[in-house]
Amino acid sequence: TAVASLLIGHGAEFQGVRPGAELYAADVYCGRPTGGAVDALVAAFAWLVHERVPVINVSLVGPKNTMLETVLGSLIGAGYIIVAAVGNDGPAAPPAYPASYPGVIAVTGIDGRNRLLPEAGRALHIDFAAPGADMDAARTDGGKQRVRGTSFAAPLVAGRLLDAGSVAILRAKATPAPTGKSRAYGYGIICGECRNIP
Repeated sequence: TAVASLLIGHGAEFQGVRPGAELYAADVYCGRPTGGAVDALVAAFAWLVHERVPVINVSLVGPKNTMLETVLGSLIGAGYIIVAAVGNDGPAAPPAYPASYPGVIAVTGIDGRNRLLPEAGRALHIDFAAPGADMDAARTDGGKQRVRGTSFAAPLVAGRLLDAGSVAILRAKATPAPTGKSRAYGYGIICGECRNIP
């Protein structure tokens, strides 16, 4: 719900990055608190492709998986844009997937002062940074909640990519990273103004 609201939310006090747009959401947890297996994730991608969703946001992380890497490589080769959060296990954690796969747009999170979240994980590459803290998102009961994590940064980049139409155009629109930190921020900050703060 929180991730969806950041993408398409629309209300008097709340706006997502693409308010009112059509959203396709796939449940890969399958009712299990520990999450679903990789075959559930692959099935979700197949459904999204069947529905012709051009930009796919993935706000979850896991270990490297050959089957998933092959599937994502095929989708990227076919022109789909895959955006993924780098996770929240800290910079000393192993690289996060699917963010670390070639061609996947890896997104890290920043706070209200444009500082990297200390808990942000890492990927083999970083493409963009976006707000992942000091902002609100929707709750399932219709209220708002303060959110924190790279899972909330990724949908902001996904929404902007849908507007931009290509990664190259979005790169040109990114706010430059703080001096000397381009490696940690990738091509720069996206959607720095996209915080819903009371």
